[in-house]
Amino acid sequence: MKKIYNSFKFILPLIVLVVVVSTSCNKDVPAAMPIVSTSVGSTIGDILTTNPNFTILRAAVTKAGLLAAVSDKNNQFTVFAPSDAAFIASGIPLAAINALPAASVASIVQYHVIPGRKLMSSAVPTSFPNVQMPTSFIIPAPNTNPLVRFSNFPSRRGDRVWVNNIPVVTPDVNAANGAIHVTAAVVAPPTRVLLDTIAREADMSYLVAAILRADVGVPTGSRFQDYLANPLANFTVMAPTNTAFMALFTALRLPVSPASFGLLPTATVRGIVAYHVLMARAFSPNLPTGATPVPTLLSASLPTAPLLTVDATQGVKGFKNPTYSKITAVDRHAINGVYHKIDQVLMPQ
Repeated sequence: MKKIYNSFKFILPLIVLVVVVSTSCNKDVPAAMPIVSTSVGSTIGDILTTNPNFTILRAAVTKAGLLAAVSDKNNQFTVFAPSDAAFIASGIPLAAINALPAASVASIVQYHVIPGRKLMSSAVPTSFPNVQMPTSFIIPAPNTNPLVRFSNFPSRRGDRVWVNNIPVVTPDVNAANGAIHVTAAVVAPPTRVLLDTIAREADMSYLVAAILRADVGVPTGSRFQDYLANPLANFTVMAPTNTAFMALFTALRLPVSPASFGLLPTATVRGIVAYHVLMARAFSPNLPTGATPVPTLLSASLPTAPLLTVDATQGVKGFKNPTYSKITAVDRHAINGVYHKIDQVLMPQ
């Protein structure tokens, strides 16, 4: 433990710098200008209007005021399109679309639409982490900015495609003004930031206590809780459950209580928290399928810090953990990232 205390002593200023740089990467560039198309055939709007499997989506697109845009050959879009069965499986029948306010329907539809480009499945990277695609859904007030949008995160393994953690059941429906990928469920836009989402989990109270302990003495704006509440950030958190932290305290011969974080130096807790944060978003379909070294917020801030080892089959392993921590729950999605629950605390030293 003494080695941990000394190594983490100076990471805070570096963490501040790294997070400031990383959050700026989530800003979108202006959407491409419409291109006059020479394509012939059905537009996305035509397909939604004529295909009997898209009656709910057509109603939603119409209510959102987007049918004319996706019917125009001078525009270009990629649409992740839930079928009627996908809407119903997601608990959103046609009656719900008719009953919801137009603004709510628009936010759902816009999160399924990538403007200004035609993305075929063969162009979706298979690399880790997920590729980030800004959608038509602009972050709402009070943070409204036409250059800052919610993103969705396509991924591919062989001929299988996902968006976020939702399977694409029929990719590459070609249209004169873009492409449609039919999804197995509605790709719902997240409504809360990571900190709020984690704090609502009954088995995450120790992790919240660790974050608060790590922030002791840190100026507002530079704390972990500020980063995890920043809607423009983009993280993956490997989130130990309460049981995982209880096992750590037992091994350290400390009282098994969230209050025991107060018995550890703040620098130690900061280092442990930073070791659980990846600097990009990765849903479970896009986790590496073999043992892969992955940088963390700790290693980005302290180059000598060890990397994590991530393996979708075995789990995630810290440098000093003798075994892999199993990933017990996946793809808890938030505005500024995603978290996966794990059953051990990851130890860098």
